[in-house]
Amino acid sequence: MKSASTCVWVGLFLVAVSAVSAVSAPAAAGGSWPASVTSVDAKSGVTAQVKGNLSAGKTMDLAWAANSSVACFPATRFDPFRGNHVLYATSLPKESILTITAVPDDPSMDLSVYAYSMGTTDFTHVPPNVPSVVSCEAGYDIRGASNPGVSEKVTLNATTNPYNVVIGVAGAKGVVTGGYTLQLDLKSKAAAPTNTLTASAIQANPNGTVTVNGKLEDGAKIDLAFAAKSAVACWPATRDNGYNGNHVAYRTMLPPQSTMTVTATPIGASGDIGVYAYMVGPTDTSQVPPNVSSVVSCEAASSAGAGKPESVKLNSVTNPYAVVIGVTGAAGATTGAYKLDIEIKPKK
Repeated sequence: MKSASTCVWVGLFLVAVSAVSAVSAPAAAGGSWPASVTSVDAKSGVTAQVKGNLSAGKTMDLAWAANSSVACFPATRFDPFRGNHVLYATSLPKESILTITAVPDDPSMDLSVYAYSMGTTDFTHVPPNVPSVVSCEAGYDIRGASNPGVSEKVTLNATTNPYNVVIGVAGAKGVVTGGYTLQLDLKSKAAAPTNTLTASAIQANPNGTVTVNGKLEDGAKIDLAFAAKSAVACWPATRDNGYNGNHVAYRTMLPPQSTMTVTATPIGASGDIGVYAYMVGPTDTSQVPPNVSSVVSCEAASSAGAGKPESVKLNSVTNPYAVVIGVTGAAGATTGAYKLDIEIKPKK
């Protein structure tokens, strides 16, 4: 039995594919690693593979690993790490998960692996000189018995900050030689689009329906972070899949004492769209997606399914409002025609 401690981080990731990545010289952007550390270039969506042998490393004092400010593995589990250690380093970008796997070449070989993250300007604290780390994980036989031939794995994650990462492949007690493959799988959140929309003006009928035909091709993908802000509250980030295609924006007016129903209907059975609409002050022309900091009210819909219309409603009481409407492609759609109906009814 082995351990493989894993920290969970939710997000949208690129799919990893198998490839061999070249090992670079012992240097990294912003600093240089000691000669005892080999730098590995890990790229999102690619499995970096490095061949190594424990004979290139050395045994070391393991007290650093049990230090409470490091907490890699306890002193009661030193035996899986008493052999030679070979050290590597890489970078962990923000909003990323790095999975590190050590695979022994020989089924009779018993090895372990550990990895820790620290600041991006720190290139000096490598085992056994490790006073503190941001996070450390270790993969080894958790019961302390021998488990030769077993691959060991650890996972590190980064949210808002990037990190430097040091990796150690270690032999169990008495294991000072033997080949292995070190695999690094980096998955990073896709970069948010930087597009800003232009809202087309629509003259709404204060007591009737206006229809506009449009195409998703006329819009663009945008950063969806605005929608989950508490001052906007259009939809939660967990529902982004209903709005992560192209967006086409419109602007119209909602008179006081009125109800507006906005309906987007895909033209074609396979079209899957979403729609949202929010109210701002009647003279506010700045709150156009994704540059939306706060709104009076926002409603969104995207769950009806392919070929089905999506509809939202807004209400005014004593004041008129400007209304911004977004028609979006669901599930990443960037093409498809639709019909947009804007109905306004005075309140009775």
